[in-house]
Amino acid sequence: MRKFWLLFAAFVVSLFVYSNAEAIVHVEGRYWFTSLDSKVKVTDVGVVGTEINAVDTLGFDKAKNFWEGRIDLNLGDHHLRYAYMPLSWTGSKTITQSVNFAGTTYTANTKVDSKLDIIYQRAGYRYNIIDTLGNQFGIIFDVKLLDIKANLKTTGIDKSYSVAAPIPTVGLGAQVGLPFLFSIGGEITGIAYGDNQLIDWEASVNFNPVPFTTISGGYRAFFDGKCGILI
Repeated sequence: MRKFWLLFAAFVVSLFVYSNAEAIVHVEGRYWFTSLDSKVKVTDVGVVGTEINAVDTLGFDKAKNFWEGRIDLNLGDHHLRYAYMPLSWTGSKTITQSVNFAGTTYTANTKVDSKLDIIYQRAGYRYNIIDTLGNQFGIIFDVKLLDIKANLKTTGIDKSYSVAAPIPTVGLGAQVGLPFLFSIGGEITGIAYGDNQLIDWEASVNFNPVPFTTISGGYRAFFDGKCGILI
């Protein structure tokens, strides 16, 4: 997969479901309104694959919505976090030029049915250096697991390719308390390796109408920089 770029706008509802003097379990349900900008390139057995535009060439929907679940075990300044988000696109389109996918050539003027599934999981740790009066600043250590499956099918050809890529990332998170029970927050995590990089960032406006409940709206970008997730 040569390039992977996703933009998210979100509505978030979160709830603290359990608390005592030592620990709080914070559960979030998120619904993302996404925009896809992705180019797929799969090389197999030394045969260089064609860079394929997922929207223009394969007919994937550029705008599609997905849910995400998050859980945060809050131990004072220490947070153990997990997130899970399934993403899936399908397309059906007659291609206008021949493409090579995972060592197999699909000729021009052929109708191709395609599918891309990505399971995004994140497990990590956050330590808040500052946490007072609704203001926070912390460091984040995450491992992001991307389980990617792609399939292109036409008459007589049905080719699939899959990869699971655990990616360690580091980053920062912050929140600023505002009047009238509002706050703004955000975080960024990523990694750079050689000419490649992976960046995941988000920002939101949060409202706490009653204790232990938060309603948020925000924006998120998840992308691979120059070369992305290479398969």
